[in-house]
Amino acid sequence: MRQLSLFGLVTVLAGQTVLEAQAGELLAGQTQTVTRETVPEQVTFDGIIQPVNQGTVAAQTSGRVVGMSVDVNDVVQQGDVLLEISATQQTASYDAAMAQLNQAVAQNNEAQTQVKRFRQLISRGAVSQGQLDSAEARARTTSAAVQAAKAAVVQAKDALGYTSIKAPYAGIVTQRHVELGETVTPGMPLLSGYGMSPLRVEFQMPQRYRTLVTQVQQFLIELPDGRQVQPTQYTLFRYADPQSHTFTIRLRLPETSDAELAPGMWVKASFHTGDRQVVLVPKTAVIRRGELSAVFRVQGEGKTQRLNPVRIGQDYGDSVEILSGLEIGDQIVTHAFPIDAQ
Repeated sequence: MRQLSLFGLVTVLAGQTVLEAQAGELLAGQTQTVTRETVPEQVTFDGIIQPVNQGTVAAQTSGRVVGMSVDVNDVVQQGDVLLEISATQQTASYDAAMAQLNQAVAQNNEAQTQVKRFRQLISRGAVSQGQLDSAEARARTTSAAVQAAKAAVVQAKDALGYTSIKAPYAGIVTQRHVELGETVTPGMPLLSGYGMSPLRVEFQMPQRYRTLVTQVQQFLIELPDGRQVQPTQYTLFRYADPQSHTFTIRLRLPETSDAELAPGMWVKASFHTGDRQVVLVPKTAVIRRGELSAVFRVQGEGKTQRLNPVRIGQDYGDSVEILSGLEIGDQIVTHAFPIDAQ
């Protein structure tokens, strides 16, 4: 068994660092030709998760709070009763409206029956045309009274329903504006909350990137657990913030990703601005000592390895960008610390 021996020599000459190394034999498949590769150019923003549905329910009728079914941080489902308002006045109004409707229906039935009777008697001369006209007018009046009474019943029923405040959607209660026993009036805030689904990510985008936004596939959301999620749609505001001169952008998250997320959490939003040509080498080919970075470049027919200083850039998975120090076509060792040769 024979191991490749590498000896590093650091020499400072004319203000430059020269790194050289001498090596023995190379293992098969241990070198790589330096080429340019196309990689996506991205910029990352800090975004905050927000609920799409959030708001405050307010009173639509007057009364006293007689029941509180939820408190702050409670989870509710759509249609759950949140708060009860005294319904004495509303119940009385509903009963009165029903009574008015029953009275109007009875009067209308009598008027319609009288019209039918007068129409039969007018041919016999038992009633005059004036009497028939009066009966028909009364029938129309009573019919209209029935419609008005029905509308009053609907209105009274709605007012009675307003005494039971229900959740408009499934969500979490974030604030309670009234207490048990307080008197409320129409328009008075009662409870605030937000929906647990769907969610979105909002962040500020500098104006230089605004014209580059064309489709939602350009964005990728990195969640706190490391998962990456593709948003389903985006909304780019048409106006900029006058202070920061940035544009607000919102990315809708798929509902399958909502389980571990909550409004207010920070996430990373990557924006694909285009593609560019870069020189990439494996990370295993780079030797890093403090601020110095180098790779072993193969020279000559004798396969001499020389430690070549490089300036590195961004990481791309298992590869790293080389900003300077290498040229296209150079041969480099893919493993800076080669394994034993059999």
